[in-house]
Amino acid sequence: MIKDINLNDIDILIDSKLLKQIHSFSNEYFIKKMNNMGGGHYGFFNLDKNSKNTKSPLNPWAFIRVKNEISTLKSSLESILPAIQRGIIAYNDCDDGSEEFILEFCKKYPTFIPKKYPFSIQIQSPKKEKNKLYYYYNWVLSFIPKGEWFIKIDVDQIYDAQKLYKSFYIPKNENDVVSIARMDFAVIKEQVYIIPKPTSKTLFIDEIDHWLIKNENLCFREALVKGDSHNWNEIDPVKISKYNNLKSYEAIIINKPHITFYQTQLTNYHFPFVKKDKVIYKTKKNWIKLEEYIDKNLDNLIGIKIDPSFLKKEKIIQIYKTFNLENFKQNKEHKIKNWLKYFYETFISRK
Repeated sequence: MIKDINLNDIDILIDSKLLKQIHSFSNEYFIKKMNNMGGGHYGFFNLDKNSKNTKSPLNPWAFIRVKNEISTLKSSLESILPAIQRGIIAYNDCDDGSEEFILEFCKKYPTFIPKKYPFSIQIQSPKKEKNKLYYYYNWVLSFIPKGEWFIKIDVDQIYDAQKLYKSFYIPKNENDVVSIARMDFAVIKEQVYIIPKPTSKTLFIDEIDHWLIKNENLCFREALVKGDSHNWNEIDPVKISKYNNLKSYEAIIINKPHITFYQTQLTNYHFPFVKKDKVIYKTKKNWIKLEEYIDKNLDNLIGIKIDPSFLKKEKIIQIYKTFNLENFKQNKEHKIKNWLKYFYETFISRK
């Protein structure tokens, strides 16, 4: 069963006095407090004693996986701190400084636990089971206690901690699952774009692939996909012999009766191209300018699933400017130098 929880519906789920307290603090207040104190972990969870209950959805583990995401890593992890008290930060195959940052972050916030996966992840033609993404996901999940809640966090997403924390009040029984929707953003030359899902014109993306869920009777399985994770085309295992070069991803298996999936408000900004191996420097024809999306209300969700204040251009650009983009500049310069070298050796030096 799938149910919608819109902007106003969430507030109804929270005690009015507590809601007033939550709204009296901003995300920035807690982040500044933590920075100024030089230690300690503070957030909206301090306002409700039930958030200390390790079995409560108000106190989920962050389920985090990292591979070379230094560009957004600091901004993303700091954005969840006022909402999430603990987490597992797993990482693999990092050579861009991500590992060093994770270890320092976990020293500062010791309820976040670093876990280095000792094997390489191979999406294309994995050599062994331990090289498959689903195996890695199950390994990360093994560190989260059974019977406790967790939330899948991606570090190329920047979260609105207040909105995220309020969504933790949605589950009312152990079989409830909160789906975490996203919108894909890009910033190029001070212009903000919203990127539609490749297989459709959808801009508000809620595929129930990020969730707040109780760690009970679930695991991950292998999903063999033609294409990639953004153009999901899973192939039936019976038919895989007909295909070459399928990619090995993961999908969750939930063995629970009477599951209710709640689809709710937008709580994060997703920056899919601010990453070492995915960086894009030019716009694409199907990208939508932020102003056009707002003026036309293209998904008809502003004020329903999307808080209008969430789409302020200045705010999105400000977030983008917190990213560590220096490695992108170096990567771009490196590519240009290699191209010039190739051009010289191929066309000039032979004359």
